[in-house]
Amino acid sequence: MNAMLGVVCVSISILASIGGCAATPAGDPLKSLSRTDLVPARQLAAMEILDAEPTNPEYLKALRKILVQTGFVRELRDEAWNRLMKYDLSGLKTSLELNLPKMQMYEWRTEVCKRIGDLGWKDMTPTLVRAWAVVLPILGMNLMERPEYLALVKLYGKDQVPEVLFDLLLKSHPIKEANLRSRCWELLLATGERDRILALLADEKIATTDSFILDMRRSASDLEIVPRNREEILWMRALRTPAKRAFWDDARAAAAKLPKDVRANLEPRDLPIIVAVAKYQPELLTQSRDQLFDEISLRLAKEKDRRYTASFEGFGAQLPETPRGHAKEMKWGDCAAVLIALQAFQQPAIRAHIFDIADRDLADRTTEYGGLMRLDDQGRFELVEYPPQNRGSDVKFEASNAMFDQGYDALFHFHNHAQAYDNQRYAGPHFGDFNYSDATGVNGLVFTFIDRSTINADFYRRGQVVIDLGTFTRSEE
Repeated sequence: MNAMLGVVCVSISILASIGGCAATPAGDPLKSLSRTDLVPARQLAAMEILDAEPTNPEYLKALRKILVQTGFVRELRDEAWNRLMKYDLSGLKTSLELNLPKMQMYEWRTEVCKRIGDLGWKDMTPTLVRAWAVVLPILGMNLMERPEYLALVKLYGKDQVPEVLFDLLLKSHPIKEANLRSRCWELLLATGERDRILALLADEKIATTDSFILDMRRSASDLEIVPRNREEILWMRALRTPAKRAFWDDARAAAAKLPKDVRANLEPRDLPIIVAVAKYQPELLTQSRDQLFDEISLRLAKEKDRRYTASFEGFGAQLPETPRGHAKEMKWGDCAAVLIALQAFQQPAIRAHIFDIADRDLADRTTEYGGLMRLDDQGRFELVEYPPQNRGSDVKFEASNAMFDQGYDALFHFHNHAQAYDNQRYAGPHFGDFNYSDATGVNGLVFTFIDRSTINADFYRRGQVVIDLGTFTRSEE
């Protein structure tokens, strides 16, 4: 009996010791709050100690970090929320304004949105709008199921959400809140309010001094382009600057010659293409999509024995890389882009430059090489190289801000797959490239070494549309 009692006492002693450790912060309580490797009980104990000075700026800062950063459990977030609600409401809201749009803890993101709606925080409407516009594929839901939208419905009612977006679009500060205005525009289009946007642009009495509305109005009237998202808005506004006036005029003149149905479906990425078509193959401007599609199908059929495809083994079905394989997705602009790329590859100087870049890329193990293909001031094809934004990976090219800023009138963004001369397994765009084109909306080219004297070229654009353009060889040395 005494022996058994001794065992029980030891067990209770061990449990008490574990419980005591769990309830004791590790050293400095503030440092304990910033650590994600501690058991939650220690951090809760740290909070209880720091509650003696609940308005200590460093303590409030630590609580805000728990609220929005990864690595903390829900129990800690709830405790941090409750304290911030009591002692630092403005700090709580400011932290959410900065972090909700980029928050990756999806369950907590959903909970935060629900609380905003339940608390009636209409002052958080701009934050909800910015967060709602951010694409989050992992949530697996459409826009009308997103927690940000549900919070707006709670705040205003379902029928009033479009009114809220429209009001923010017109009344937000044109400079300080330019991003918010773009997001409102994007969401109005994505939720079926295109007619209202068109009515806004058609009404010249509205916002006659607002450069944003004026730029969008000229985009619609001159080119029939209504940008679909923030990136395309930035694109069209960049082309409306005085420095791009000549390009805009060339694009407008070329667009006027297009078939009506083609003109009505132009995208920003099509504008450099139609300018190049007007110079090199002007007869194409009056041809239909089907005529162009038949031409590229015929021309690329000759490349059948010289076609190479990136391996997607282990990642799902292999993507088609022929016009027929993308017959439903291929638009007039895509067909014209393929023809312009093939025209450029016929230029010996362009082929030589592609090989020169690829050779230097192969020797550099810190990055892939890339840049822009465009028309120079004399209307000739040229490749313009740009250093990457960051180095560190031989299988990635990270485009710089300068490349984007100077690429709005470029034909293509290009990069290499040149890790080895025998690189055909990686011929063509892969998932990182698809993400790039989906995010930016650009036309892309990727050049891949097949052997020392042969490079394969692929065209790609958003939606994982890929067309293998065949191969070309190095000039005799």
